[in-house]
Amino acid sequence: MSDADKIADLESRLAQQEHTLDELSGVVAEQSRMIDMFREQVRRLTDRMLRVEDTAPGEAPDEPPPPHY
Repeated sequence: MSDADKIADLESRLAQQEHTLDELSGVVAEQSRMIDMFREQVRRLTDRMLRVEDTAPGEAPDEPPPPHY
């Protein structure tokens, strides 16, 4: 294999690696957007759950059991 062939092969490999890196960068960016979206959804659902718990009638633990127990 001549030096020119070796250089051409290395350039081809470099171009392929740059392409792969660009694709992976896009995947990471999309995953980051999805994680941000999921975090926001979890935050909203947590807030909603806490509001429901606050407004739900609570059980009175100090209340004695009914007489038939």
